[in-house]
Order: sequence, then C-alpha cells, then structure tokens
Amino acid sequence: MAMDLIATKGFEGLRFQEVAHEAGINNATLSYHFATKEELILGVMEHLGREMQQTPGRPAERPVSAREELRLEFESVGRLLLKRPKLFVVLIELSMRAMRDPVTGNAVNMMDEHWRQHLTSVIEQGKREGIFRAGVDTETAATVLMAQIKGLGFHALTGKLKPREIERAIAEAARQAEIWLGLEGET
Repeated sequence: MAMDLIATKGFEGLRFQEVAHEAGINNATLSYHFATKEELILGVMEHLGREMQQTPGRPAERPVSAREELRLEFESVGRLLLKRPKLFVVLIELSMRAMRDPVTGNAVNMMDEHWRQHLTSVIEQGKREGIFRAGVDTETAATVLMAQIKGLGFHALTGKLKPREIERAIAEAARQAEIWLGLEGET
C-alpha cells in the first residue's frame, strides 16, 4: 500500500492515515509496526528489495551459466518494467530522497551494494567459465551494468515507452553487455 502511495504521490504525499486506510488497518496498528515515517520507508525498501531480487525463469534443476544469469537479470528487469512499473517509480523516489536523507541513503547504498555483489559474482563466474574476458574490470563492469539497467528503467518510465519498445531496448542492452563482456570483444 505504501509503495503504491509513494509511486503516485511521492514521499511528500505519504501519510500514515492513508497507508493505514489503504491497508485496511487502523493508525495504531500501523504505528505499532512502523513507529516513524522513516521506519515505514525502510519497510517499503525491504519489500522493494525482495521484489527486485526475484528472478523468474531460473531453472531449479541445474545451475545456470553466467551468460544465462546475465540474460535473466535483464529479462527480469524487463518483466518488472512491464508488469510493475511502479517499482521503478519508487526506486527513483528513493534515489532522490537518498541524496537528502542519510537514513534512506544508507538503505539505498545497502541495496545497491547487494546488487553489485550479485553482478560481480556473475561476472567472476563468467571469467571462470571462459565466456567473459579475463581482462574485464569486474567492479567497473558491475557498476556499468547497474547504471545501464537503472537508466533503462528511468528512460522507460519518463520516455513513456510502449511495451514493445521496452522489450527491444532490454534485449539490445543485454546483447551489447554480452558482447562487451564476452570473448568476442577481446582484441
């Protein structure tokens, strides 16, 4: 409920009473779980982080290669952009608030660090598998991938892209990332 309100009204429009009403509970119950607006925002961030970490399509019966994992990362973002665009609106709101609020800033940094570690492990796995170039700077590559994916989300929302345009942009970004990281790009 709070995520939807943040997506439509921003943090400035986030009110305990409205969140409680939308959730079908009273203010006292909401205040019991979230004593302050900051705690509510952190709760929203935890929920958002869990949703963003879900990567559908990963086969349970076998491990995936680094190339497959990278593709799944992009496909997951594409699916979320199409089915849950409000998640990205909330991410943008959180990023903006993080510049002014140290508590939100720390939480956003923790989310980003978790994602960076995941991407770093995928890149390192790809190097071990021999499908990504050994000379790729892993930390820089993870940062570039994060910026590219965040940028795609921002552009899709602000550019009012149609679903097919989003799908094409995500697929092209994934293809370019594979070429950039892969052995084909080695000189």
